[in-house]
Amino acid sequence: MRSSWLPALLVGGALLISLTACSDSSDVGLGVGSGLQGGNPSTLDVTPDVRDTTVAPITGIRRDSAQGRPPAQSQNQDAWRFLVGSVDDPTPGTGVVTTDGYVDFAGRSDLPSAIDTADAEDLTAELRLTTSYFHGYSTESMEMKVYDLTEEADMDSARATASFDAAPSPVSVNGAQINPSDSLVTIRLKASWISENIGTLLRTGTDFEDAFFGFKIDASDSEAVVGFSSSTAALRLRTVSSSNDTTTADYPSLKTFTHVERTEEDEDDADPPSGYRLMQGGVGKGLAMEWAFRDSPLDTLESAPLNQANIFVPNDTSALETPSGFERPQPQGYRIIATRSSGAPSCSAFRSAVLSVANEACVLPLDPDAAPRVALVQDNVARPTFRQSLQRVRDDQSPVFTTFRVHIADRESTDINEAATFRPGLPTTLPVLVPNGGTEPGPPRATLTVTPL
Repeated sequence: MRSSWLPALLVGGALLISLTACSDSSDVGLGVGSGLQGGNPSTLDVTPDVRDTTVAPITGIRRDSAQGRPPAQSQNQDAWRFLVGSVDDPTPGTGVVTTDGYVDFAGRSDLPSAIDTADAEDLTAELRLTTSYFHGYSTESMEMKVYDLTEEADMDSARATASFDAAPSPVSVNGAQINPSDSLVTIRLKASWISENIGTLLRTGTDFEDAFFGFKIDASDSEAVVGFSSSTAALRLRTVSSSNDTTTADYPSLKTFTHVERTEEDEDDADPPSGYRLMQGGVGKGLAMEWAFRDSPLDTLESAPLNQANIFVPNDTSALETPSGFERPQPQGYRIIATRSSGAPSCSAFRSAVLSVANEACVLPLDPDAAPRVALVQDNVARPTFRQSLQRVRDDQSPVFTTFRVHIADRESTDINEAATFRPGLPTTLPVLVPNGGTEPGPPRATLTVTPL
């Protein structure tokens, strides 16, 4: 039995039941072989047709919306981030990824009297940002430039390819340097900016929000991408009295967004390593999978009872090169979105979240404990998907789902209890290498256990 990569991916314990026959890895996707002879349960691995696909991810959020839920009920908002900087990951095929962060702030209900009555020259202003993500070389400081947005930006649910107009000259102090390893980063704004915007800064509530459009933050000359927490980002005003008493006022973040671009610097590195397909966060590069139900081995199953089914999309974490001084976190989750066939059961029939208004796409719940090693659709979703697909094909209909799209979501994968709600993945720039074929931990596949009749 040559499928040495199979046990390593059976997350959560023994998924196969009383096996008396196993598929040889050389037969994966080619035929059922002798495993279906006799009356004992047998397991076969069915590989799909796989192709690359690119869909720009959602990287914008407004903190008081998040799919209609208030902030106190939205863990996703608490974890949300925006990215700033540029990274040239050593993984071939990733190119150079550059990110610009955007942030806008909410108005306060009131201001301390010491600030409300202060002259502009007696105030200082700074951005206060909490770091929550790092990808790149950690040995260098980063120069960050802050620019005024020129008009109101609709950041909520904006995709990474969007951008918003900003003024040409930075409003941050010249040469503003940050250490990305610091847990709290501050970026000082120019005194001239305070003087020009003092009338807006002293407004409250929606009056402030209507007049203040937010900032674009750029660090395109850096060698790393740093992520800042959206929920804790703040614009702070400060004044010091004649008695050295300090008074501060923080404007909390209201909405954030990340613009992502990818460029290739070296044609020799344009393709991923041999034997792998590349998924890449931020630029939205993922995989599209389709199972051929009318071809061998699925067409030979006929009416054999399906005892177990799981869908695996492995990540070969050992294949990523990590040079000295380079930091790259592992993705914390994935997303698999399945496109429904016409007339197929609804998403809820598979405990899945509805992605599209027309119920045409379903977000399949994944095992949250399987990441980063694998995107895993467990038996309670995969088995009814394959069982009903086999039945529909026997009835000369299309399978339940025509295509399964896989992307990096970088958050805990949607599980069964969360499947009623679609939540976008956190902005990321991470690469994942998925084996094409026999390389451990194996290719994308469905593992089916059947009892031949």
